[in-house]
Amino acid sequence: MLTELDDTLLHQAPLPFASVSTSDHRFYDRYWFEGFAPDGSAGLIVSMGRYANMNVLDGFVTAQQDGQQYNVRFSRALRPAVAETRVGGLSVTLEEPLRVLRLKLEEGEHPLSCDLTWTGSLPARLEDHSFSRVQGRAVSDMYRFAQVGTVSGTLSIDGRTHRASDWFGARDHSWGVRPGVGGFEPLTGSPPGAGAGRLFLWLAFRVAEFGGYFQLHEDHLGRRQSIDGALVWPEEAGQPELRVVDAQHELSFHEGTRAFSHARVTLTTEDEQRWEIEAEPLLTAWAYKGTGYGTGYHDEKGLGAYRGEYLEETDVYDVSHPEIVRDLKGDPIPSGHREQPVKLTVNGRAGYGHFPIMVMGPNERYGL
Repeated sequence: MLTELDDTLLHQAPLPFASVSTSDHRFYDRYWFEGFAPDGSAGLIVSMGRYANMNVLDGFVTAQQDGQQYNVRFSRALRPAVAETRVGGLSVTLEEPLRVLRLKLEEGEHPLSCDLTWTGSLPARLEDHSFSRVQGRAVSDMYRFAQVGTVSGTLSIDGRTHRASDWFGARDHSWGVRPGVGGFEPLTGSPPGAGAGRLFLWLAFRVAEFGGYFQLHEDHLGRRQSIDGALVWPEEAGQPELRVVDAQHELSFHEGTRAFSHARVTLTTEDEQRWEIEAEPLLTAWAYKGTGYGTGYHDEKGLGAYRGEYLEETDVYDVSHPEIVRDLKGDPIPSGHREQPVKLTVNGRAGYGHFPIMVMGPNERYGL
C-alpha cells in the first residue's frame, strides 16, 4: 500500500514505506519523551512505537505525583493508518524535525491528560550503532539518538493540573531490532543462561551553559564493555562537541535495594578535561512495567504485541518506596526496569537529568 511518505525522495529500500526491509518481527521505530518539574512535584514520560511486521502502533503516558504513578497504555492495528502517529487519544506531532514536537493526550476514561510542547535546547546526538549476536542470531541491531530540551504546557493528573514552563526534558528516538519486542523472543539453540551480571549507566543532562549524554556498560567485575557519549553546547555557542573517552563512578544505594541514592561520576573528554557529576534522585524511579515494557500490559506480552484493532488500559502504582512497587491495595507487584529523573551538578553547575542506573545480576564491586 502507498502512504504520503512514498511521494518523497527518501526511500532506502525497494519497498513502499508501509513495509520494512527485514522480516524480523521485532523491528520497531519508537519515540520516547520525559519532562518533570524542577521541584519534583510532577513528571511524565510519553512514548509511541511502530512495529511494522506486527501490524501494531502502541503508546503510553505515565505520570507521577505524590508518590503515585499513573499509567495509560494504548495499542491499535497499524494498518491502514500506517503514517499516523496517533493511537486512541494520544498523539505525537512532529512540528520541527529534531527540535519541536507536540505531545497530546485527550481526556477520557483514565486519570491523565496533557497538551505539551517538547523543544530541543541542545542538538540531538546519534549514539554508536548497537549490534550483538547470540548463537548466530542478531538480537540487537539498532540506532538511537538522544536530545535534551524543555517541556511547556499543561499536564493533568487525577484532577490536578500542573502548568509546565520550561521543565527539564529528555527524549530519544530509536529504531531497528532489539529484544523484548513483539510478544516473544525466538529461541535459536539452547536457551541462554542468566549471565554473570552487568551494570548499565545512561545519562542525558543539562546545566545552564551546556549538557551531555553518556552510556557505560560493565560486567559484574567492573570490566568495561562499551562507552559512548559527548558533552554538547547549544548551536549558537559555536562549540563542537567533546567526546567522552572515560567514565568512573561511585554509587550509593538505598539499604537493601538496587535503587541508587547518590551517584558520583567523573567523565573525561577527548581534550583530557574532567567533569565531576553529582546526582541525586528527584521523584521516584519510573516503574517501566506500567508503561508496557518487559512484561507490561495485562497480557504480559510487552510492547509491540498485536492486541486487535484497539486496546486501552490504565492502572495506578504506589511508588513511594525507592524499590518496592505496590498496587493501591498494598500488594507488591513486579516493577519492570527502573529509570530515574535526577537533580545534579556538573563541576558545581546545577542542572537536571535522566539517569537510569541498572544493576542486573551479581555485582562484585557494590556487593549486590
